[in-house]
Amino acid sequence: MTWMKMSVCTAVVAVTLVACSPGPPPSAGPSADPSSAVAQAPPPAPAATTPPAAKPTRTTPVTPEQSATQSPSPEMTTPEPPTTPPTTPTTPPAVDTVAPGASGVYTAAQVHAWVKDPTAAPGKLLFLTFDDGPSNLITPKVLDALKAAQVHATFFIVGQEVPKAPEILKREVAEGNSIALHSLTHDYKKLYPGRSANAERVASEFDKTLAAVREVLGPDFSTTAWRYPGGHMSWKHMAAADAALEARGATWIDWNAMTGDAEPKKRRPTTVPAMVAMATQPITDGEQVVILLAHDSRGKDLTVASLPQIIDAYKAAGYGFGTLS
Repeated sequence: MTWMKMSVCTAVVAVTLVACSPGPPPSAGPSADPSSAVAQAPPPAPAATTPPAAKPTRTTPVTPEQSATQSPSPEMTTPEPPTTPPTTPTTPPAVDTVAPGASGVYTAAQVHAWVKDPTAAPGKLLFLTFDDGPSNLITPKVLDALKAAQVHATFFIVGQEVPKAPEILKREVAEGNSIALHSLTHDYKKLYPGRSANAERVASEFDKTLAAVREVLGPDFSTTAWRYPGGHMSWKHMAAADAALEARGATWIDWNAMTGDAEPKKRRPTTVPAMVAMATQPITDGEQVVILLAHDSRGKDLTVASLPQIIDAYKAAGYGFGTLS
């Protein structure tokens, strides 16, 4: 399986993926009591095998034109620029905080490796991922759909959105979902001036977003997963930024499938059947490990409407549902 390159629209991302730890194919656990949340450690890493030949990618990265018009997302307000970014974290992250009952939790590094070598994965796995929240309007509807289907997802959080919806963040964890980081500002120009990653800025936004989440979930929260706004494949000179993430115990992860809810209008699905068809294409393609990109920001009502059918299709095809720690 190869990372899916794609264009990104309003408050979106174009990504590549990451890997997590082995374990039996996950099954959706029951919803947890919102009053409790405990740390869940990832299973041991799988044995390395020889990766199969990669298939051609199916989409294109963020173009300079899109970068100029889509950053930052109009769905989010950009705060004052942060002060001089720290180069080292104060507390290295360990494992994500996940509520009791969550199952199939894997590190980003494990899942990243499985995308490169699907034969190392413990089975057919779908990772539902939602970017750009939390949102008081859309995220609760996504959570309702996940709860009804008894599956879990990973929510990639934008730090500046956390103070606007702290109770939604608590609910995400209480119901067995995982929290990962997606920058503080989602501002391409600040993160990638001249389309090249600013490692200091990436490190600063990681630390500030982590701090914002800890303000709500407590000091024990940590995560191994980071998703670059616009996707890792869309930008240049990423090595220093990747190293800054690694120093913080985190790995970047993109996606290889999508609902298309942030694609340019000419390619964006406009009906539930069209969105379901796009999101379930990996089933037809025989993909073993699927990281599905969706969004829970303002205006993503079609994603909410399509989610039950997407989940049902993957269940019928024999996929387990995993989350990223």
